[in-house]
Amino acid sequence: MSFLHAQPAIDTTAKQYFLFSYFLKQDAGVNLAVSTNGINWVPVNKGNVVATARVGEKLVRDPSINLGPDGVYRMVWTTGWKSKTIGYAASKDPVHWGEEQAIPVGAAIDSTTNCWAPEIYYDTERRRYMIYWSSNVGPWKKGGEGRIYYVTTPDFKTFSKPEVLFRNGFPAGGAPGNKGPIDAFIYKDTEHRFLLFYKKDDNSKVPTIYFRAGETPEGPWGNEHGPVTPSTGDEGPSVVRIGDRYCLFTDPFESDFAYMFVSADLKTWQREVTDLKMAHGTVIEIPKNVALRLIGR
Repeated sequence: MSFLHAQPAIDTTAKQYFLFSYFLKQDAGVNLAVSTNGINWVPVNKGNVVATARVGEKLVRDPSINLGPDGVYRMVWTTGWKSKTIGYAASKDPVHWGEEQAIPVGAAIDSTTNCWAPEIYYDTERRRYMIYWSSNVGPWKKGGEGRIYYVTTPDFKTFSKPEVLFRNGFPAGGAPGNKGPIDAFIYKDTEHRFLLFYKKDDNSKVPTIYFRAGETPEGPWGNEHGPVTPSTGDEGPSVVRIGDRYCLFTDPFESDFAYMFVSADLKTWQREVTDLKMAHGTVIEIPKNVALRLIGR
């Protein structure tokens, strides 16, 4: 296994193109990169950030981009360590973003002070967006419970009340025994099969990525599968299909570079090391013309 630091030329004959949104420093902003194979990535905007923090606690962590059926890119991110808001911006161009907003998704959850690692999922059947994130309910690291919450919205102007997407009864916090879920990611596997990937937040034992299946993006979620191995500790899961393989991207404990776990059957996984230096982000598939424009081709 070796790191490939030389930036590759993008394969303009590829069938698929992917965009990785991530951060390097939490007070810096959002970075983007493009790939066709998941291993080799070309930074966008010469490696410079494409959006900086202007709302909440003015941090940018865990940026996640969704491409809607209307051709609009929508981005959410963690605005602070102790905040009931998440950041939000929209654009037709992933490099130039509109006005940033702080959406108070956790305002109605009295006993939480954090809204971390938000993601967006578009529900094609109900024609609405889900925003889901990680919150700890109760005392942090002192008996509280880690949960995944969600709200829905048709237009990012009006939002439903937050509901629990998934809980397992354990606390979050990264300490031994803290097996509560954080860093959730929903992947649509088939028309009526959805996969919920998440990290169990016990950083003293590895690996940490597990998943469950459900018939809708809101669940209910079935039996736990995993852990995804081999691993020395991973968080921030994000999943796409490259060809006929499931490709699970993570932010690993042991490396500054993203890992990609590959599987044909969701049972046996092979770990590959990418050449992208990053911290917690999300990978999505984008059109070829957008990908080539982003890297100046």
